Amino acid sequence: MDDNHHTQKDTRARIKVWDLPIRLFHWLLVIAFCLSTYSAFQDKFGIYATMHIWSGFAVIVLVSWRIVWGLVGSDTARFTTFIKSPLAALAYLKTMRKKQSKSPIGHNPLGGYSVMLMLVILLAQAIIGLFGSDSMFFEGPLAYRVGDLAGDITDIHEILGLFLIGLVSLHITMVLLYHLVKKTNLIMPMISGHMLRETLGEKPLKFRSSLLALFLLLPVGGLSYYLIF
Repeated sequence: MDDNHHTQKDTRARIKVWDLPIRLFHWLLVIAFCLSTYSAFQDKFGIYATMHIWSGFAVIVLVSWRIVWGLVGSDTARFTTFIKSPLAALAYLKTMRKKQSKSPIGHNPLGGYSVMLMLVILLAQAIIGLFGSDSMFFEGPLAYRVGDLAGDITDIHEILGLFLIGLVSLHITMVLLYHLVKKTNLIMPMISGHMLRETLGEKPLKFRSSLLALFLLLPVGGLSYYLIF
């Protein structure tokens, strides 16, 4: 019994899971989303209108960059790594209640769909907001392009925003359940980038340079600013 315990202990290692660009993206997106949500429930004039516009712009830049990084970035960031078939996601869902089941490194098949859904809706929500107007205090930077439709677009923006709040709440709940049921902390690796894990039989991960991430962010941000403002 003791020998088996020590054998298992010896095969656990502190491995890198998330690169610095992904971790910065995650927490900056959290901040931008919180600022957008908070300012949306205030009277949108003055500082709150400015907060709403620029936090929305930040969401567009961050999510656009994440899409690019999902194509050329580190192994755990790539869409091809964590976007599996719907059957794989359902099969993984059945293992959620099992403490002993081994989780994939990075996003699991079910989490992969959750990530993609949030990215798509966040980007859609931020882009729609550019064309919205309440005809009083707030007007998106591109509202003049749609004329009288700006009011209807604002209604869609508000409904989608409520749905997005619900989706984010569900995401947080699942992270907490994952911690309680599978005894796996998903938050700390997104802070430190590392986790303790059984590594026998697993291929080493490849990580791309943070300078490459910055090099990609600059044109994404510049092009977004040019197209919007």
